[in-house]
Amino acid sequence: MRAIRVAATGATLLWLAPVWAQTVLTLPEVLRRAGETSLQADTAKLDEASAKEQTREIKSSYYPQITLDGGHTNLDNQPSFRSGPIVFPSSNQAYWQYSFSVRELLWDGGRRSTAMAASRTRESSVTLSGAAAVQEAQSAVADRYVTLLSLRDQRGVVAQRRKALEDYHRVVKDMFGEGMVARNDLLRTEVALRSVEDQASALENAVSTAQEALNKALGLDPTVPHLLPDGLPPPPPLPWDDTVCRTRAMDHNYGVRALEEKVKGLGQIAELRRRDYYPSVVAQAGHSYQQNDYLLYPHVNSLFIGISLDVFDGGARAARISQAKLDVDKARRDLEEARRGVSVAVGQAYRDFQEALKEVATARTNVAASEENLRIIEDQYKEGLARTTDVLDAESVLAESRYGVVRMHYQAYAKQAALLAAMGEDLPAFYESGLAVSKGEN
Repeated sequence: MRAIRVAATGATLLWLAPVWAQTVLTLPEVLRRAGETSLQADTAKLDEASAKEQTREIKSSYYPQITLDGGHTNLDNQPSFRSGPIVFPSSNQAYWQYSFSVRELLWDGGRRSTAMAASRTRESSVTLSGAAAVQEAQSAVADRYVTLLSLRDQRGVVAQRRKALEDYHRVVKDMFGEGMVARNDLLRTEVALRSVEDQASALENAVSTAQEALNKALGLDPTVPHLLPDGLPPPPPLPWDDTVCRTRAMDHNYGVRALEEKVKGLGQIAELRRRDYYPSVVAQAGHSYQQNDYLLYPHVNSLFIGISLDVFDGGARAARISQAKLDVDKARRDLEEARRGVSVAVGQAYRDFQEALKEVATARTNVAASEENLRIIEDQYKEGLARTTDVLDAESVLAESRYGVVRMHYQAYAKQAALLAAMGEDLPAFYESGLAVSKGEN
């Protein structure tokens, strides 16, 4: 028996080990994971790597071009030349040959340096665009996370409601046994209890769906379990007003900053197109060999230094310059519109967050009023002054007010996360410091 108990204890410990190994998935942690493992985070890393490779490709133009050719040639006739009636052979009919050359661009009017600057600016723009996408993903993940917590806490409301209805059901059953109420009162109470059970089952399904949706947004297997905190304190207060939020958004919003870099990069490309009119100075050194029994010097060394200039191209360069200017003008217009859009989004998000805080306070007041109303009606019912439907309606109003507190509490977090993302703030750092302060105060 002792061996069986030891084996059972060991099996239990092994079963609980994964649970104990898990850490609580806090809001800052889930935001950090979204910035590291989400689809948007991986896509941003790949886009940034691709942009850096393009810069490497342009940088390669600074190095000399080295070419090596070689092979065997077979001609259908032996090359010869005629001098009067006499024919002289000039080359072998079959021969080996090779050539080796080094070509260097000495001066190109600054085209390479301008192209490098434009490519590095594009790198910055791509990085900022990726950061904007990651912050948008973090805002969406925060919404999914608080939705999951909201559904989890609503289960607690359902448990409270079930207990209250069970207590009330016993009262009605006792009163029915004493002949003080009709059977219809008992049936109505039982139907209300069954409705609560159905609601609990629906909430369980909703929690599972929300859990899988959160995992998917984090780039994880949908079935991965998580340990969630018991709840969240009130959202950390914002240290800025509406005006400051808009100003900070203009300076920190990643989408706006990416467009600013895009405008800068397109301006550099327009300058690059103008430099296409400049000549190029090139130098080339080479060595070649051709197997030829009729040549005194089969090995040839050469050095070339010269200027290359496109004298006429049919207007292609002018068209490219005009197109580049139009691209700059379009990007500037997009930047202007983006700034206005961010200002509107930040203003709306700020108002939504403030309104959510007010709704939380209203919902808490409503809960207190609903609790008092239910207590009064229950007392009236026991005295025969109220009907069962009155009690059940009052209980339903109380439950709905409790649901409202839960929904508004977590909705305030979602609105605040959307505001912070629009402002370009560091969401994990903000909530890590803000929730630490709230925890210390409590």
